[in-house]
Amino acid sequence: MKKKQKQIKEAVRLLPTEAESRDSRFYGELLEFAVKLAYKLQSCGAETYRVEDSINRIISAYGVKKVDAFVIPNCIIATLDPEDGPAITKMRRLDGGSTMLDGIEKYSALCRKICAEKPDMATAEKWLRETEKSVRSYKTVIHFLAAFLIGFGFALFFGGSWFDAAAAGVCGLATCAVLRFSDRLHANAFFKSFLCSFILAFIANAAAAAGFGENADIVTIGALMILVPGFLFTNSLRDVIYGDTMSGVNRLVQVLIIAVALVIGTSAAVYVARLIFPAIVSGLAPIDHPLWFQCIAGLIGTLGFGLMFDMHGRGIPFALFGSVISWLVCSLLMKAGLPEPACYLIAAAASSFYAEVMARIRKFPATSYLLCALVPLIPGAGIYYTTDFIRRGMTAEAYQKGLATAYIAGAVAIGVLLVSTGFRMWTVWKKHRERRNERRK
Repeated sequence: MKKKQKQIKEAVRLLPTEAESRDSRFYGELLEFAVKLAYKLQSCGAETYRVEDSINRIISAYGVKKVDAFVIPNCIIATLDPEDGPAITKMRRLDGGSTMLDGIEKYSALCRKICAEKPDMATAEKWLRETEKSVRSYKTVIHFLAAFLIGFGFALFFGGSWFDAAAAGVCGLATCAVLRFSDRLHANAFFKSFLCSFILAFIANAAAAAGFGENADIVTIGALMILVPGFLFTNSLRDVIYGDTMSGVNRLVQVLIIAVALVIGTSAAVYVARLIFPAIVSGLAPIDHPLWFQCIAGLIGTLGFGLMFDMHGRGIPFALFGSVISWLVCSLLMKAGLPEPACYLIAAAASSFYAEVMARIRKFPATSYLLCALVPLIPGAGIYYTTDFIRRGMTAEAYQKGLATAYIAGAVAIGVLLVSTGFRMWTVWKKHRERRNERRK
């Protein structure tokens, strides 16, 4: 009997106390919430470092010092290791996502609010639901307008005529329709890119044969900007340089897959179109528009990207102004005789500086301002002519053009990295100084 009572007492002693159970439950809820918010950011197209940083900030705000977050484009893994309990790990897989600038801004604002106020988890979940409902997406007609503006604006930007711009806008509408249809059927990125590039290139060449467009190449380039993975390529290089190698390689593989699809799609469309319409006009020299005209055309195309990526609010004019700054700087440096990669690097650095300053003035993520500012620097024409050289079997020219395009994309990534890293270091130094001043008090 005494032996049995001793065993019962020992079992009761080993049971967790109420406080220990509550702490363990709290840590689990905290990690679950942090990963859930990070998942929302990632599904809206936030950068890898921003997703990881949101997890680290939220958990650290509640006094947990040991937290590790590992993020790649389709997966989030986070581990919380409290001093008074066992480590907890959560993993979340992302099936798909798109760029939604309004979502990035609002979820980032929620992250800052939670870190500042440190509410209980029930309140935090309530705020997350409210934020999710407040994220806005434009209606279908606005997305079609965005696609038209991208094609129209960038056809002018790359030296097309007004007829070329109108034809490129129509190709943009067709591309948007095919994208939305293929998204409903859950088509993969390769098939979507192939189908869209084939249809837009065929329409561009048919329009040129009918006299609606004057230069089939320019029409194709303008509409192809919707599909060109310029942002994805730049972000992949940024991830690699930041040290997020897995994420960067993952994005780079996606870029290669999309690029191959664009090569096959446009090449097949041009081949078929020229069999049907032998009198297609292409290979003409682009029109040398004045710089002010190029800036306005780039701004129109950038507005299309802003609408397509669901950018809202009073910050839209400020974001669009960044595109004017980037191309103005780049063009003036090229006219001064600097090498092309150096011009793009300095222009990207100026764009990044503008984005970082505006983000701190308006208390929003720099992503929206940076994305819009970088649009004119996307080497869309370089990617198209590389694919065109491949189609025609001009291997040496394709290699040369592709290498030059890669240099430009790399220069843009490095320019952004230099400035954003400098601002990060300044932020960390500022926080250390504030903590040091608090200790002295």
